Amino acid sequence: MIRACEALSKTSLFAGLERSTFQEYCYLTRLRTFAKGEILAAEGDLCSSIGIIEKGRIAMQKYTSGGDFATIALLKPGDFFGEDLIFGSSNVYTFTLEAMSLSEVLFVNKETLNALIERSPVVKGNFLRILSDRVLEQNKRIALLSQKSIRQKIAYYLLELRSEKSGSSADGDTVRLPVSKEVIAKLLAMPRPSFSRELILMKKDGVIDFNGRNITLLDIAKLETEVVEGLQYGG
Repeated sequence: MIRACEALSKTSLFAGLERSTFQEYCYLTRLRTFAKGEILAAEGDLCSSIGIIEKGRIAMQKYTSGGDFATIALLKPGDFFGEDLIFGSSNVYTFTLEAMSLSEVLFVNKETLNALIERSPVVKGNFLRILSDRVLEQNKRIALLSQKSIRQKIAYYLLELRSEKSGSSADGDTVRLPVSKEVIAKLLAMPRPSFSRELILMKKDGVIDFNGRNITLLDIAKLETEVVEGLQYGG
């Protein structure tokens, strides 16, 4: 319970809240560990809790009947899942959640979350902000998929990674792919060979350089011109 309370206190759901307000609910939360490749929830499962990622990376996958899949989103520490489903009229997962690395996830069930929202205006405001952020992320996803060419999609994604970096540093224009190139290719809705081939072409054109999963953005202005007008990254 102590570890669960420590983890909860760091989440955006409880930002600005005195620990004493939610401490009594800590024993109702679960902190679970998932191995790489383990399924947290499958498409069609009932969503009875929200998940808060404490450690690792979680992918939202959409599988076809033939066993192929598309990556809808990649979730990182601090991100939530289930917040858009738990109070819905149809609260079942329409995707599969899979751990991309060793991950730890906090689960807060519907009854506990509802009690906290009713008890604290701060939690209510935080939850509404989290839902609004979810809509923003969905809009970014639509903008990414609306890019017409493979290069435009890659440019959009790399600029998104750059905009997510906090603060300034010597490697300010170097980003790191959070997971394997195969998973990133799925996220960008393109074949893995096409993704790698386009990265090589962009390197030859002097737009980027890369070493493994580390990618240096050499020509930011050129990358920005690649993005479809009216669908700029970051919003």
